[in-house]
This record gives sequence, C-alpha cells and structure tokens, in this order.
Amino acid sequence: MPVLFAVIAAVFYGVGDVLGGVGVQRSGRKGAAISMAAVANITSVVFLGVVLLISPPENVNTGDVLWPALAGLLMAATRPLLYEGMARGPITVFAPGFGLTMIAVPSLAGPFIGESLSVMEVLGVICAVPAVVLLSSQDGLPKLNEILKSRVIGLSLVVGTNIGLAGIFTSRADPEAGQLPVLIILGMGVLLLTPAARIRSGSFWPDIEVRKFGLMLGCTSGIAFILSTAAYMRGSVAVITALIALCPGVSVVVAWKFLKEKISTLQIFGGVFGVVSVILFAMGA
Repeated sequence: MPVLFAVIAAVFYGVGDVLGGVGVQRSGRKGAAISMAAVANITSVVFLGVVLLISPPENVNTGDVLWPALAGLLMAATRPLLYEGMARGPITVFAPGFGLTMIAVPSLAGPFIGESLSVMEVLGVICAVPAVVLLSSQDGLPKLNEILKSRVIGLSLVVGTNIGLAGIFTSRADPEAGQLPVLIILGMGVLLLTPAARIRSGSFWPDIEVRKFGLMLGCTSGIAFILSTAAYMRGSVAVITALIALCPGVSVVVAWKFLKEKISTLQIFGGVFGVVSVILFAMGA
C-alpha cells in the first residue's frame, strides 16, 4: 500500500505543478508564486480540516505533532526557494539537482534511522536516478561546465536536502495520528507563507488567476499530502521519496496532453526508467 499511495501522490503532485505554473504565468504579478503557494496551503488546510472532522485521529502523541511541525517548517521555507530556482534556471540543472538530492538524503540516512532496503528497492532507487534526470531534460542533458557554473546548483542542493529531511521527519509520526500530521505540515505553510505573500505582492488579496488556480492546486496538493504522508508513515522513506521524485513525469504528460508541449526522446527514456523503478519498488514491497 505505501508504494501505491506514493505513486498516486506523485500523480497529484505532478498535476499540481502544472496548475501552479500555468496560474503564475497567467497572473504575471510580482510575488504570484508565493501568493499561489499561500492560497493553495489555505485551501488544503480547509480541506484537511473537513477530513479530520469526518475521520478524527485514533491516538496522538507528542512526536505526531513535533515531527510534522518540523517538516512543515522545512517545506514552507523551501517552497519559495523551489520557485526561485525554477525561475532562475536552467531547469535542466535545477530540477535534476534537487530531485537527485532529495532521493540521496533518505537513502544515505537509512542506516541511521533504522531502515534498510531490499535488493529490489535498491535497484528501484538506482533506476529512479536516471529517470529524474531524463524526465527534466527536454532541451537535452546539461553539460558539465554548465552545471559547475550554474547559479542554481547550490540552491538545488538546499531544496533537495530540505525535502529529503522533511520526508524523514514526516515518517516519524505514527499512522494512528491519521490526518493530523498532514494538517500540521500544511498549517505551518499557512503561518509562514501568508505574511510572505503579503510582503512580496503588497496585498493580502491575490488576483483572480492566483485565486482560481490556487484553489485547484490546494485540492490536488491536499490529496497529494494526505497520500504521501500516509506512505511515509507506513513505508521506507528512501522508497517513498524516490517515487515522489518521479512526479515531473506526470507534469510532462499533462503538459503534452493539455498544453500541447512536446516530449523529447530523453524524457521518453526517463519515463521508461520511472516505470521500471515503480515495478521494482512494488516487487520489493
């Protein structure tokens, strides 16, 4: 089940990335990216609040609150950095950079947090590495000098490390806490991103495009957070993170189908590696 949860979460994250990108482009206003994140977080919190009323947690311990709070702080601080890196580009350097880093962090931390991977899961992580790189390489693979001289390589390492650590923190919560950890993670985003959006955009009230797409993004990301958190609390952090890192593949397919963007041969090969990775994880589960 954790593998299935993570795969479906990756689908919703990938769809959400496209919605967020289109919304920011249509808005064109200063601070639109952070405003989009703030609206999405507020929508997700309302959505999660309703879910909690319908299905309250069975049992809540201190760790079920503190660990998700730390994960929420990291994710809230990382979202603006993620948008900044994507805006600076090149995306072919930044996206694989943070994707590979977020996979590496829980994989390297596994022995220190009491996790070990099966042979199939190790092979799955290995296949996820070229999948992430190729799926982000629409305009070709980045050259070595481009990577070394890039302004965003350091930023990609920070973003990837933060996301990887957030996954580890989330996994410390107990499944009996239900959806409360998800609400805490997203709630921290509301507390931090709402005032940040006010400072960047100069207004508490975002424009119609940000509100419209932020509402849709809030629903998709809310579902994605529910599924990914459930997966983290029940499965291997390294496996779940590697699966979620494949979400750009979903974004590529959605952009091809609905935005008429082209898919390169490299991205097709990346998709093949991604499918093989999912199969290996499923076999190792």
